[in-house]
Amino acid sequence: MPISVRDFKSRVIGKIKEKFEIKEAPGRTHDFIEIWYQDKKVCETHYSHGSEGKDIDDSILSKIKRQLKLDRMEQLYGLKNCPFKSQDYFNLLKEKNVISD
Repeated sequence: MPISVRDFKSRVIGKIKEKFEIKEAPGRTHDFIEIWYQDKKVCETHYSHGSEGKDIDDSILSKIKRQLKLDRMEQLYGLKNCPFKSQDYFNLLKEKNVISD
């Protein structure tokens, strides 16, 4: 199930922004995003910024899922569709010992 570039930026990255510091860097063909927590880079991802109306296909979403340290595609879609809250993402990264308080 593809996600539009617009939905990815506003919903997925938007939820992550609720808990983490985000550093965004527009590139020539891709936008780069670093997720930081307590002055430590947690992970990074990039995606083609293309047209706001275009979709990010499943193969790219699978790579983004891994880069965001998610276990299942449902978690990525959950960030977009609301069931997977920013606190859930925060807790998942704690469980994986990616971040700690």
